[in-house]
Amino acid sequence: MQAEESVNVVVVGGGAAGLAAAVAAESRGLTCQVLEARDRLGGRVFTTSLSDDERFDRGAQMVNADMVSVLELAEAANLPVSPIPGAGISLRLIGEDVCRDDELISAEEIYEVLDGVIVSYATPEEQLDAVRQKLTWWTTPWESPGEAWRWLRWAFRRSEAPAQSVAAALEASLLCREDHALARSIVTEGYSAAPEDLDARALRIAMRRETSDRNDMEFQFPDGMGGIIDYLSSRLHHVPRLRTAVSEVKVGARHVDITTNRGKWRADAVIVTAPPPAARHISFFSERADELSELLASFQTGAVIKMQLSYRHAFWRRRGLSGSAVFSDPAGMAVVDTSLDTGAPPRLTAFLGGPEARIWAALPADQRRRRLMSHLSRAFGSDAQRPTRIVEAAWIDDMWSGDGYNATVRVGGAHNAALRLSRWSGRLRFAGAELGAHFAGYVEGAIRSGREAAEILANEIAGSATRQRYVGERGAGEIL
Repeated sequence: MQAEESVNVVVVGGGAAGLAAAVAAESRGLTCQVLEARDRLGGRVFTTSLSDDERFDRGAQMVNADMVSVLELAEAANLPVSPIPGAGISLRLIGEDVCRDDELISAEEIYEVLDGVIVSYATPEEQLDAVRQKLTWWTTPWESPGEAWRWLRWAFRRSEAPAQSVAAALEASLLCREDHALARSIVTEGYSAAPEDLDARALRIAMRRETSDRNDMEFQFPDGMGGIIDYLSSRLHHVPRLRTAVSEVKVGARHVDITTNRGKWRADAVIVTAPPPAARHISFFSERADELSELLASFQTGAVIKMQLSYRHAFWRRRGLSGSAVFSDPAGMAVVDTSLDTGAPPRLTAFLGGPEARIWAALPADQRRRRLMSHLSRAFGSDAQRPTRIVEAAWIDDMWSGDGYNATVRVGGAHNAALRLSRWSGRLRFAGAELGAHFAGYVEGAIRSGREAAEILANEIAGSATRQRYVGERGAGEIL
């Protein structure tokens, strides 16, 4: 085991947030070391090569035009960008019915409905907002006799969903059967968990931190989003240490001691960018340790299977279809046309999130793929059953990533856990996709969160160094 080493800042986790934090810290003149438990960098950004000219983004893949941090890094890395095809009719499969997307509620409308139904009474401002929302909800005219009937049913029977859950909020929204089924599936896929398990108030906070009205699937990278990770890591002075799992963080008055499986480190401060469920593997010794444990325990992992199918021809376009489809059964399944503008074979990418993903992951690969073919043929016809290649990635029960797209706050946890972790002060800081003040849950949010944590620490270390020089003539000082 190596001897103890010292730097200004240790960053725990070599994903987008951790690398962005390290680059920002070094740009301010601090020494910084990234410690990554895996044998690779990137976390939930993970690009693999299928051939000399084709890549598979096993994790994060798409961005929109408002995600300027990612796009600026892509430009700096000379990473080409390809638009996501969008022309044609998108489908919604509700039970045995195949509908156009404009015949049912949209994802944007679903989140608007949830924002109006979910209320919080934590502050006077939120209490006034909650009263306003309730008054609006109660005085909105009925659009149909069915809505009045759904209100009566809701008013006189006890909710079957756990209190404070997104499922309970969806029940209170009085959506028709088809819209309700679609909403459940979209939420399940988007947050890789069942609505019964998701804390409604936490979801509302996350929705309000997305800060973009654009579709989040506007662009992708033909060479893979992993190019962003390669570019960030290439800018670091200290090479990240791989296969280095942090087991203990002790926060003292003058420094932080970090214990790993490969040695010990001493730093002025630590930024933990591992997802909260992964951070729970670390023993933290600091003030408010019990509170920190509670906040980390509020998050649970999701489950996602991603399957990319290549075809000789984009047969769905001949039928005027966009290649986009959302399924109510299995709940949490969505498909999108992810063909590139590079001349590569056209392709569809299917996502399955939530409980069904865990069920599918336990199946043999051939059975899992037959199920997928069956669902795709319902939407796009029998041609969907003849792909030239299928590749897949399962984000389930992964010790280091926290699985799914993100970890989410579950019913029974602290609904404001992400806010409180992002504002944790002192020598120990937290950053990551889940904690982003903008674009929470996305790579964009991870990069911004990591940079912000590093900038705050750099300012505090610089200020403390100034104070130390000032008091040095009068007595001992300390950094931070």
